[in-house]
Order: sequence, then C-alpha cells, then structure tokens
Amino acid sequence: MLTSALFRQHIDSVCEMSRDALRIAAAAGTTHEGIVLHAGTQARYYADDLSVPFRTAPHFARIAPVPGPDHLVCLRPGHPVRLVQVVPTDYWEEAPTPPEHPFADVLEVVQAPDALAATSLLGDVSDCAFIGPDHAVAGRLGIATAAVEPRVLQGALDWHRAFKTPYEVACIREANRIAANGHQAAREGFEDARSEREIHAAYLEATGALDAETPYPNIIAWDDRGAVLHYQRKRAAAPDPGRSFLIDAGACVHGYASDITRSYASRDAHPVFREALARMESLQREIAQRVAPGTSYVSLHAQAVEAVAHVLCDLGILRVGVEEVLAKGLALPFLPHGLGHHLGLQVHDVGGQIVSPTGDHRPPPDAHPYLRTTRDLDVGHVVTIEPGLYFIPQLLAPHRRGKTSPAFDWRLVDALTPCGGIRIEDDVLVTEGGHENLTRPFLPGTQDSAAREPTAP
Repeated sequence: MLTSALFRQHIDSVCEMSRDALRIAAAAGTTHEGIVLHAGTQARYYADDLSVPFRTAPHFARIAPVPGPDHLVCLRPGHPVRLVQVVPTDYWEEAPTPPEHPFADVLEVVQAPDALAATSLLGDVSDCAFIGPDHAVAGRLGIATAAVEPRVLQGALDWHRAFKTPYEVACIREANRIAANGHQAAREGFEDARSEREIHAAYLEATGALDAETPYPNIIAWDDRGAVLHYQRKRAAAPDPGRSFLIDAGACVHGYASDITRSYASRDAHPVFREALARMESLQREIAQRVAPGTSYVSLHAQAVEAVAHVLCDLGILRVGVEEVLAKGLALPFLPHGLGHHLGLQVHDVGGQIVSPTGDHRPPPDAHPYLRTTRDLDVGHVVTIEPGLYFIPQLLAPHRRGKTSPAFDWRLVDALTPCGGIRIEDDVLVTEGGHENLTRPFLPGTQDSAAREPTAP
C-alpha cells in the first residue's frame, strides 16, 4: 500500500541522490545551489491546434507524480522540496486530475493558474541547474545557459535513477499486477482467435487504460507479425491461420512502467515452433534466475545468445555445431536485439550504459550493438529479461545467398517463418539476496497456459 511514510522515505532518498549529484558536479568544476526540474511543455502537431499526447519528463516525475505540463520542482539542499503545480482554469480542456497519492503530505505545494505564474511562484532559482525538455523555461527563470542540463550533473542524476527506492519498486510491482490482468484478457483472446484489434481493446479494458496511458504502444501480433519487433498495425480481421501469437504490453502506476511479453502457439502450430516456444520459456526462466548484484548484464546477454544457439542446433534449424554458430554469428539473425534493459519511469530507462557516478558510458559490444544495458547489476536495479527467437526474412536473406547458407535448414526455416517469432519477458528486481521476479507472481509463463484446440482441417 502506498503511504505517506513510504513516499517520504522515497523523497528523502532522491534528495540525497540529488545532493550527491550536485557534489559530483561541483568536483568537476560546476557549482549549483539546487536543481529545478520541469515537467515539460505541451506540444501541438505541426500546422495544427491539436495537442500531442503529453508525457511528463521523467526526472520531474520521480519527485511529483502529477499529470500535465508546466509544473516545476525545486530541489535545494537544506530546504523542503517545493512543487509549483499548474492548475489552469480553461473551458476548452479539462485540467488533469491529480492522482490518489500522498505527495501533498510530503512536498511543499503551491498552485499556479498558468506556466508564467508558475515561474514567478518558484522564487529566485538563478543559482540552480535546470533539468527539463523546454530550455526556454530556464531562461524565464534566470538560469544561465551553462546551467541547463549540465553534462556531469545530468550523468550523475541518470546514474542514480537506476537505483529504485522501495516506493518505486512498489509502483513497478503494481504496474505488473495491472498489466497481468490485460495479459490474461489477451490470452483469452488468443484462445478465442480474436483479431489483433479486439485483443488490444480487451487489454485496455482489463487494465483500465486509454491508449495514451500505456507506457508504450501495445504490440499485439498474430503469426508472422510476431517477427516485427515493434509491430503496431493491429489488424481488424480474424487471424488467418492464427497459429502463433505474441503480446508485448505493460501498464503505468504513478509514471512507473511494467514491460511484459508472452508468446503462445496453438496445438496445430508447427511442432518445431511449439518445441522452440517451450525451450525459450525454460531459457528465459533460467536467465532470470541468474540476476544478482554484481552480475554483468553483457555476460547475461552472451549466455542468452549461446542458449538460443543450442535451441537452433537441437531443433535442426541450424545444421552445424554450437561453436561454429557462435563463431560465425549465425544465431544473431534469430536474436537481433539485446536481452533487455533497465526499467522505471521510462520503459527503456536511463542509466543502462552509465558505469560510474560521473556519467562515464560503456557502449555495447560491436557484435551486439542494440544492447541497451552494459552496466553491471546492483541492488535496486530493475531490468527486463526478454530473450527472443524470430524468423525475420530480411535478416536471413544474406545467409540464404551467402557462404553460410549450408548451415541452415531452409525448408524448415521457410516452414517456421509464418509463425513469426517468440519473445518472453519479465521485469526483475535486483535484491541483496539475488533477485525478485516482479512479473511471475501475477502472470504465469507461456507453458502454464492452455493452448487452443487445433483448427478444423
């Protein structure tokens, strides 16, 4: 349960992280007496008066879970955290409704009717740094250009964002519970062979969300569309043939996201695909079990690639040994993305490639350029574990024509391609004793669900 005490503890922790970031910036030669965080400014579509769906800037959202644009927060060591909440009076649009949340019991809150009034109510912050997407606001606050998102301070704040407080973990855990309701509805849609659009609507209804309130656009994919990693179309027609299904969808709680993927196969799906799904379910669980403090995420990714190579060889999709598969990168067309990423206020949360409090970056290895997390895991990190196995014609085509072609059973590959792909994803918290899977208590694995009956011949 979210209490004032839990949120106060969270604010105290974030304030200490901010003080540390200010100390790091000062040691690097840039001194700031505080930090101003801006929620962001409402944008409109080009040459139109229609508003773009608003997303709160994450550093602001870590302090104040209030929806809508223009709000400001001032973090000044030794002073209460001050929130200027913009509550417009407007008959064109309804002001965002504040959440049921104890922020007003913990923060010093003042209200302003508009963005201009908010800047005056914040007081003199010209000695502060500014973090936010609209740099013009910093100018109105009298903050120097050099103090707008200064590199070292920004890097230190991003570094600290990876360490989730108990309040943040509670939000992500609740976001998993809510998303599990949607995934259950989607599984029923799979079993009833409903269209992608119908399943998407059922997911939103089950989670109580509008499209704009999900942490990312839901991926609802039948058959070969499961191989389109960020598939968005959502077809209205019933699936044909409807033998495989992939859903990647989450939920938001006070700005914190869950990110969950499940894949399913009917009983009349290709038997090798069904076996691959079972193997990937086991593989995902095994990799998630290895999450612990000090673990190299890059190493976890390499272990996942090797495990996928074993699946490909054992099922006869590749006709050579695992050593040759790894040496020639033959598993990579089947797993072209990273094992996962940090999770929090952003689905792909910041800090995954920052390896020191001063903001030093570690790029992904050349062989795996899409790996979003290269940082070793630590207590309080929340990461996704989402290995995949896909049949993507664009990635397989160079091998079909190249010297490595004999390594592939192309007849089997062609038979499996209509099934699209497999991805299974949980959200995992790093704890002092190892890890806590935040997803599995609410949502069973692929193999724990019933498969659809075969379709009539």
